[in-house]
Amino acid sequence: MKNRFYLLTVAFLLFFCSGAGKKESPPVEILSDGSMAATTVFSRDVNLSEIKLPAGFSISVFAEVEDARSMTVSPAGTVFVGNRNSSSVYALQDMDRDGKADKKWMIASGLNMPNGVAFRDGDLYVAEVSRIIKFKNIESSLAKPVKPEVVYDQYPSETWHGAKYIAFGPDNKLYIPVGAPCNVCDKGASLFATITRINPDG
Repeated sequence: MKNRFYLLTVAFLLFFCSGAGKKESPPVEILSDGSMAATTVFSRDVNLSEIKLPAGFSISVFAEVEDARSMTVSPAGTVFVGNRNSSSVYALQDMDRDGKADKKWMIASGLNMPNGVAFRDGDLYVAEVSRIIKFKNIESSLAKPVKPEVVYDQYPSETWHGAKYIAFGPDNKLYIPVGAPCNVCDKGASLFATITRINPDG
């Protein structure tokens, strides 16, 4: 299972690290359930045969998401994707369980570097630069997500090393890193260059 998830991660991110996503996008058709196709003709141009893998491993394109950066998977199998240099968060579902996503939803846009995503008890947590927001019962409203709740909004607003990767620990607290706003500096007594944790309700 771990190997499969690792490969899914590599395959998922590979397409967009290759620069292929910079081509002109084809028209996007929005279906009646608010979703769009998870892959396009771009996937046909990805040459995965040149990637050398250990014995027993395989690789394929799972989905296409602009600037995909981090992801989390719900118990039901929905893959949620954040991005660092853009402003949107996506949800993906593999409806026929063939290892390739069939449907994609943009569940949020206009956010400030929504890099980190974490899933807990049906809710999706998203980390922007200076705040954590939560989409309640997200899988029941992928087509029309409810307005997110602000869990915490007192993190620094500096964008240098400001992208956050988040996860829930075994203590059921949400762990959030705060990068320093520079490569070599000392900001003294501050949250910079620390890992913080908060309760799920902030």
